[in-house]
Amino acid sequence: MQPEAHRTEFFLRYTRRLASICLAGLLPVLFYGVLTAWDRGGQHERLQLGILLLSPLILTLGLAWVLISRRGVSITHDDPALQAVAKDEFRRLNAMRAVRVAFLLVMLVQLPLAWLLGLRPSPDSLAHMGTFTWFIGAISFLAAFLFFDRD
Repeated sequence: MQPEAHRTEFFLRYTRRLASICLAGLLPVLFYGVLTAWDRGGQHERLQLGILLLSPLILTLGLAWVLISRRGVSITHDDPALQAVAKDEFRRLNAMRAVRVAFLLVMLVQLPLAWLLGLRPSPDSLAHMGTFTWFIGAISFLAAFLFFDRD
């Protein structure tokens, strides 16, 4: 059995790794969306396919790395160290800061994004707008959280 302080540090590193992998997996999907929205006549079709295949590859390798780095440590939802990490006041404050940053960034990006997508004669502009908004929000939240939560 690991000491409590060491186990808490393990869970902190574990959650940071998972957040980093999610961030790395979302970025290629956003780039794929950008290429899809502004591609004229399928000029970048091979690049789009490569970028789209990059996301599952990053997620699979990243999750395999996280599982290997656990070194056989079992994780249960009622583990006291995991509960301590989840209820930590500093991490909750960092999450709230990250939510504010993501919200502000999404609001700032809306007008230029609507203008750029409005220039496209695509009936899918509204779908692209919603997708870009979601991905920009998720990516900015994860990036801000990882920035604020660093040691």
